[in-house]
Amino acid sequence: MFDFVQRYFVEHRKSPFIREIQLACQIASYKSALDRLNALERKGFIRRAPNKHRGIKLLKKVIVDEQVVPPPSVEVVA
Repeated sequence: MFDFVQRYFVEHRKSPFIREIQLACQIASYKSALDRLNALERKGFIRRAPNKHRGIKLLKKVIVDEQVVPPPSVEVVA
């Protein structure tokens, strides 16, 4: 799931909708996708803005195609 979110950031420069994460990662339910996002937040990989559909901010440097890409410097919230 984190791989999808970081690739989405790199391609679109904004966070994906939770529904997009659910479909792309083939997660059975919206609630399961939320639970996994909450786990990523507890582990310090992301920060989520409450009540925002695109409220995910990457906190760790990411690796995409063998290149280290820093997280976006601007918090992306909708």
